[in-house]
Amino acid sequence: MIEVTEPVVDTAMRLAESYALRGYDAVQLAAALELQAVRASFGLPAIIFVSADHRLNATASTEGLPVENPNDYP
Repeated sequence: MIEVTEPVVDTAMRLAESYALRGYDAVQLAAALELQAVRASFGLPAIIFVSADHRLNATASTEGLPVENPNDYP
């Protein structure tokens, strides 16, 4: 679990402004990026960001996260 801290909110605001994301989508992605940073500090592999939202997946990919869209699998 990732706490919604001021740095996470700041990142969410940057993402929302830069990529025209909806508020909750920006918070979800900001939390995933925070989790990824924590995992990377321990040498753990990247998380996979899972969403059916194309814009959100494109943004996550641009921000360096591997993504999966569950709608890509019949």
